[in-house]
Amino acid sequence: MSTNNSNGYWGPPTSSVDWCEDNYAISYYVAEFFNSFSSFAMILLGEAACYSINRLQASMEQSYAKNTATGTTTTGTTTTAIKPPSLFRFKLAFRTITVVGIGSFLFHATLLHHMQMLDELPMLYAVLVLFFCLIESRFGPQPAWFPKLLTLHGTLVTGLVAFTKGNFQFFCFHATFGSLEVITLGLIFWVYRARRTEYPDIKRTYELGMGLYALAVAVWMTDLNFCEKYLLAWAPESIRLWMHQHVFASASSSSDNMEQWIVKDLYLHAWWHTFVSMGLYLLSTVIMLDGLIVQGWKPKIEMRGGGWLPVVTVVGTIEDASSKKNH
Repeated sequence: MSTNNSNGYWGPPTSSVDWCEDNYAISYYVAEFFNSFSSFAMILLGEAACYSINRLQASMEQSYAKNTATGTTTTGTTTTAIKPPSLFRFKLAFRTITVVGIGSFLFHATLLHHMQMLDELPMLYAVLVLFFCLIESRFGPQPAWFPKLLTLHGTLVTGLVAFTKGNFQFFCFHATFGSLEVITLGLIFWVYRARRTEYPDIKRTYELGMGLYALAVAVWMTDLNFCEKYLLAWAPESIRLWMHQHVFASASSSSDNMEQWIVKDLYLHAWWHTFVSMGLYLLSTVIMLDGLIVQGWKPKIEMRGGGWLPVVTVVGTIEDASSKKNH
């Protein structure tokens, strides 16, 4: 937690948690500068995914309409033998990531309780949407009461989290959100185990996404629990001695005293935003890939954005791919 109680434009913090970064150290108008602007990673990735999903939906529908009019079922590598599914649920999942990013920016910029709710509650809604997508894919279409049950759960947790404060609020949110998060990650792992052999894209995307997500959690925990710890506190004595002899001894007097650097100086919560955005984007992509496969389509990953952004495309139906192999 931050030990800096400086007040800026938004006044004293009213949130249940004040993160490690010093308050108003960069700007009088932004409480946690780096934590705030790193939240844009979620916004950018969430909107990039929504844009690619819109393009995919339009492309599938146009191909279907064209081939239906001509009486054919296949054009090139794109098969339209089955009606394109609605991709709304996947778009909603990625859009909630965008909303989390907006709420995160507002929370870290102000450290106000009601802005904290705009950060934490969309996180809950995001994992509820992802959980619903996974249940539908893994166990088939659910009865009408299932989404209503999830909505009720979200409503009850919203009330519990929004109208409590302090450490109890912090615990309530992470207990309710964290438990559903673990279940959802377990379902994504189930997808990985079932699909990794036949679909290398799912294997690669899951492994990279899970690695980034795990790194993000480790970074988050370090920032939360070891804010004031010296960076060399965990290093073996031999490493500390080498650093003293070869690094700190040669540092110029005008440079920062690296020997006194603490965990706070690494801005780890900002890195958490970056890593968790990438990890969540990739794991959500795995869910979308699996959902399309279940509905009879053969998806693949294409790298766009200069080779940095993996997006989902469709190359045909599974039935069509099987018939081509048989010929």
